[in-house]
Amino acid sequence: MRICVFGAGVIGSLYAGRLAAAGHELTVVARGDRLASIEREGIVLEDEPSGERLAVRVEAAPGLDPERSWDVVIVALRKDQLSSALPELAANRVTPRFVSMINSADGSRSLAAAVGEARLSLGFPGAGGSRRQDGTVLYRIVSGAVQKTTFGELRGPPGPAVLELAAAAGRAGFPVALSGRMDAWQKTHVAMVSPLANAVYASSGDLPALSRDRAILGLTIDAVREGMAVLRSLGIEPEPRRLERVFSTPKALLSPVLAALLRTRWADTVIARHALSARAEMRMLAEEFLGLADSSPVEAGALRRLSDLAGR
Repeated sequence: MRICVFGAGVIGSLYAGRLAAAGHELTVVARGDRLASIEREGIVLEDEPSGERLAVRVEAAPGLDPERSWDVVIVALRKDQLSSALPELAANRVTPRFVSMINSADGSRSLAAAVGEARLSLGFPGAGGSRRQDGTVLYRIVSGAVQKTTFGELRGPPGPAVLELAAAAGRAGFPVALSGRMDAWQKTHVAMVSPLANAVYASSGDLPALSRDRAILGLTIDAVREGMAVLRSLGIEPEPRRLERVFSTPKALLSPVLAALLRTRWADTVIARHALSARAEMRMLAEEFLGLADSSPVEAGALRRLSDLAGR
């Protein structure tokens, strides 16, 4: 496939690097020092659990060529970076498929308006990490039992372009899933990650301290449960359904499991590092989800208290 990845942060670099290593033709849109680093050294990845390093040469560009067509443009930005990129994305009218890998609780409205609903599909990464000062991306691919890289459409079953991209991602080493309800999937994900991020902020980024704080842990579980209730009250069935089932576990059982999870290296890589490096994005997502709560009959007191504790 001919793939352009718009954004060269952790997620954009990781997917671009592994897809290029799997034999696909990659262009990466990057800015400033990151553009210079990729032009000079390529994309350098290091798998945190194994220490395995991968350096891949890709084409790097400072912007999205409006006259050039790729099979797909993957938009890998933080939500708070999207508005400034919309004119550039909208200017390319020749690429048939854009895939957003952006956290969203608002139905991806602005991106759909920019590129057209008919050209927009949705995805979400099953990975996390951070970038060192030398440009190396230190990453961890999430177990497929927890969260696969997931693709789908704004509405309806996955189409041919999404199926092809999902197959390519699978061959690049990512556990992959397809969803026919991707908008609900993204909203459900925000219902979980927004309270978790706010719990991290409320604990000043100290995961071991958070794991010992029964009050905030309990409030976080309540907030996630309220988020699921908000979705159901608006006619949105949580997706995947097992996530709702996990958080419906009695709090006496779920709290120690969540506490143990927060003490792992996995939680540090996948939860804390992203939350701490993306405060503006997580604040925006919290506001989006509270907007959903405002339109529902659910009081969402725990969601609001946790957001206040996080310094909203």
